[in-house]
This record gives sequence, structure tokens and C-alpha cells, in this order.
Amino acid sequence: MDCNNDDLDKQNEATETQIFIPQDAQGIILAFLPGRDVIKSRSVCKFWQDCVEEPSFVDRHLNNSCRFHQSIACFTSLDHGLVHMYTFDPATMNFRSVELVFSSRFNMSGPCNGLVCAYDIKGDAEVLNPTTRKHFRLPDSVLKLQSLYSEYFVGFVPSTKEYKVVSIRHRVRFLTFEICTIGALSWRTWRTIHESAELLKATKAVIVNDGMYWLLLNEASSHLCREILTLNLTDESFSKIAIPDAVKNHNLELFEGEGKLRLLSTHSDGSNNIVSDIWVANLTSQDWIHLQTIVPRMPVGISPFFQLKTKMFFGNQKRLLCVDLQDGTVSYINMPPGETLISCGMFVESFAPAVTGMVSSTAASYGIRSCLAEPSSADPGPSFRGAGSSSASRGRSSGLTGWSSADLEQSFKRTKRTTNMQWKISKHRAS
Repeated sequence: MDCNNDDLDKQNEATETQIFIPQDAQGIILAFLPGRDVIKSRSVCKFWQDCVEEPSFVDRHLNNSCRFHQSIACFTSLDHGLVHMYTFDPATMNFRSVELVFSSRFNMSGPCNGLVCAYDIKGDAEVLNPTTRKHFRLPDSVLKLQSLYSEYFVGFVPSTKEYKVVSIRHRVRFLTFEICTIGALSWRTWRTIHESAELLKATKAVIVNDGMYWLLLNEASSHLCREILTLNLTDESFSKIAIPDAVKNHNLELFEGEGKLRLLSTHSDGSNNIVSDIWVANLTSQDWIHLQTIVPRMPVGISPFFQLKTKMFFGNQKRLLCVDLQDGTVSYINMPPGETLISCGMFVESFAPAVTGMVSSTAASYGIRSCLAEPSSADPGPSFRGAGSSSASRGRSSGLTGWSSADLEQSFKRTKRTTNMQWKISKHRAS
């Protein structure tokens, strides 16, 4: 039976006008989308634009992202003062995207719910969200000016939904810990460690849930560890955990795996063979369980980053390695020339933190205008390309960062050259 096309069009229009999705349902649907897809959709209507600013949406979207949209992220500093973020699919290990992160800091904490803390040798620091391209400048501290240098780590407190930054101030003969809640305007001095009493094996914190952990050395002249120093971010209290007796004479390193604190012990078995074992902590009972032995021997200078199911990730400034704990396969990715690996971890595209005071990183970067195109995979947007290609703007520096348009254009070209990063097999154990 033939129908008039005009009549069909009218029927379709009439049907469309009857479709109504409540705003609550729209918010629920948006919360299931990847963060960058939500950003692209914000211009559809005012409700969608305002929705992503609501704390309830931020929490709901974060929970969904942690369940469905996680990535492995590597952050690298470039030789002319920008940062790249490379992401990989955790299920297939396939390369996903490369993004520009608008920060001129050459040091960076591990990611926490889509946030990182970037800082420089002067102690200046900011909390960045690479997805929204917004940042929060951390307040200055009196101790920062009295320190040789400072390190920063960001963690999350689920019970209060607060994000806290812990700074370790390196001073002459002792370390001082300071804590700042994101959104607050001041630091709280919480603990001072004197070199004569306690010495951290490494000052980089290992973050598991709402805790931060450091290995304590037996003495300054020894590489052996005796305890683990713990900072509970919820009540901001310090405590200590004993290490397993079986590994007290081994070389030890802490790392996070599947939401638990893990310990990598390395020692010689007496036959010039290096043996590495993984231990997992039960923080409730403060017991340790031997998980398994790693067969492949890691090269000197390679440190553990984290464990994801049966895969364990190691790395240094130039290479990221993945060890399959089931079949012993070792694969790796070299960082692009001129780039240094400064951070690595599990990453989600979130809208955290839900606090006031976050400002546009892109606007600060360009010093031109804030209405830049939204980020997309391996492409910072047409406004970025326009800023680099304009003869009027070429060579012009931002007053806040000192980047020139030539630097930005060079970074964009670099992202185009590194969109096919592939894992290479370096060792495979015969079955």
C-alpha cells in the first residue's frame, strides 16, 4: 500500500513531539557515557551543561566510569615543557589515544579518580583534570619556601568524598608532611620525620583506597626495610605495619594491585638466580599472604607501578613493561623520543572534584581565549591548530606559562606521529 511521503513526515514529527524523557532519566543516561562524550554533548541544552556540574552527577558518573570506562594512562613530559597522556585499553592492551595535558610541571603524582597533581622543582603545584581540562592551583605554604624541594600526592576519602593532597617537604635532615583538602585555602602540618629516627626508602607514596604507604629502612646505611609507614587520609593519622618475616632480608618495593597493598620482594636463591615474589596485605588483620612468584627477571632500574588482574606493570623514565603473571610473557612500549615517563596508573574520565575554584587549563595555556574545542582522541581541536598556524600568533607566549604557539603546534604534530603505539614482545616463556 502506497503512502504519501509528506504524510509520513507529519506522522513522524507528531510522534517526536510526544517523546519526553524526564530530566532525572537524562542525567542517569549521561552518567553512563565516557567523560569526553559527555563533554561533547554539553552544548545540546542548558540542562545537560548544568548537569555535569552537580555533585550528585559527578559521583554517579565517577562510579560508572570506574566500572566500565577505565584506561591505563602514561603521562610523559616533553622536552619543550608540555605533558602528553597516552591511554591503553586495559582488556586488550590496545592503544586508545594521546592527549595534550596543559601543564608545564615536570613531576606528577599517580592518577586518582581522573585527577593528577603536577608540580615543579620550586614546589608550585596544581591539581589537574585532563578530561575537563581544568585545574586547581594549590595554596602556598610557609614550609615550601623553607624546603629544598617538595613532592605531592593526591588521594580520595570515600566517606567524605573529599580529595586530599599530601606534600612531603624535603628539609635539611628531616621531612615534613603537610595535608591540604582540595578546595581549602591552607595546609596542615601533620608530621615531621627526623633522619636520625626514621628514613623512608622512597618518598613516592603508594596509594591504596584511602591510605598512603611508604617503606621504612632499618638504618641509613642499609637497603633493608623493617616496617611500612601508613597515612590514613580519613582521620589523617599515621601508623606502622610490620613486613613479613620471610622477606626482611630481601629488597622490597610497594605497589598497588586490584585495590590492595602489595609487596614485591627480590632476592637471590643462592645459585645466582634472582627470585621475585608478590605478597598481598590484609590491612584489617595486618597479615601478609604470598601470592605468587614472578619468573621473568626485571632489568635493573625498573620499578613496579601497579597490578591489573594477571598483568603487572613496571617501568622507568623511557619504557613501560607489562608482565603476564600467567604465561610469563613480557611486553614493552618505549616512550617517544624527547619524552620522559613521569607517571603511570589506572585512569578514568571523570568530572571530579566537585568543588569551586577550578579554572580552565586551556585558557591559561593559550592566553588567547577560553572557548577552545573540546578534547578528542589524538586531536586537541581546531582552535589548537588555528593557534599554531596563524602567522600573527606564531611565536607568541602565554603570560601564564611561557609556551609559544610554535611549542603547541610542535606538540600537536607529535601526537599525530604517535597514534599507533604498539606493545612489543621481549620475552615469552615456553609453555
